[in-house]
Amino acid sequence: FCILNIIAMFLYPGGTLHDTEQIGYLFTRNFFSDLGTTVSYSGANNTISCILFNSSLCICGFTFVMLFYKVKNLFEFKGLSYAATLFGVLGGLSFIGVAFTPADILLDSHIFFAHGIFRCLLIASILYTILIFKTESFENKYGYGFITFSIMVLIYVLISEAGPDPRTSTDALLLQAVAQKIIAIWILFSIYMYSLGLGKYLNNKAN
Repeated sequence: FCILNIIAMFLYPGGTLHDTEQIGYLFTRNFFSDLGTTVSYSGANNTISCILFNSSLCICGFTFVMLFYKVKNLFEFKGLSYAATLFGVLGGLSFIGVAFTPADILLDSHIFFAHGIFRCLLIASILYTILIFKTESFENKYGYGFITFSIMVLIYVLISEAGPDPRTSTDALLLQAVAQKIIAIWILFSIYMYSLGLGKYLNNKAN
């Protein structure tokens, strides 16, 4: 995900919501979704960045789906575990949904799936926090990690949905674009740490 997006950023022709003359991709003025458009804000063809970005979302989405589906039977509290898996899988599918709905072509659907990512992962993280604390052989530090994850995602949801509209000013665009980058990096880091915890938990069960 990171490698494909970095390459896509270098290849993005240019333009932002407020400045069609900007050259290249600006970390604080462009959204990730700008990489996935078929045509950039500058009016240039954006096919290569579009393919790279949307491919990265599909990879990320499929990985999330596999991860959350894989862990559905690891916890004793099956009802809670299946609910957590459901929202985790829906979050992963939402990544794929974003990939297939470029913002310059299917904006409403794109926004729907983008919101779905964070709403579903927020619910999943809360449920997994409960499951981890209820599971004696699972280290509680991962539960505290999910609490932090939940708070971060909630803050982003509030910023993105109740915060200033990025179309109204460059300052609003700056806030929304930077917040999106922070939460994306945080999600990847958190899921990576969670996967390490699952590995240790599985090894402990095997021993």
